[in-house]
Amino acid sequence: MVYQKRNSTILEKALARLQGLESLNPQLNLGNGLTLQDYATLIKLALQQLQAYNISLAAADRDRIEFAAAEASVADLSSRLLSAVAATYGKNSKEYEIAGGKVRTNYKRSTKPAPSTTSETTLSDLNFLDTDLLNDSSRNGTKASLG
Repeated sequence: MVYQKRNSTILEKALARLQGLESLNPQLNLGNGLTLQDYATLIKLALQQLQAYNISLAAADRDRIEFAAAEASVADLSSRLLSAVAATYGKNSKEYEIAGGKVRTNYKRSTKPAPSTTSETTLSDLNFLDTDLLNDSSRNGTKASLG
């Protein structure tokens, strides 16, 4: 991600205002230190600081990119060295483990949870209608109770 360079709408408006005031009177002095020359100097100083800030951001971007490249080089060489140790000593060796590899015999396999002991209930298991009760109730003229 590139750092966003900064613009200043305040400085843009100040420059436009300065140009407008200079068109009125290039030597405008409103008293109490309100002169166009001081205003122009302050704007120039702020623009220089903004430029220095943006240059610093560009340098930080360059440094970040250079660091990412160096980090990738280290990761690549680390991987190659570990592969060479594995090829020389084997992946189940102590040397491979010392070099930072995981010995395959030490891998822990994930265990699947055992199936639950409760079985699924089906409609045939429910037997909520007792056919004998249903037959008896129809003979007596009473309603069958579910029970």
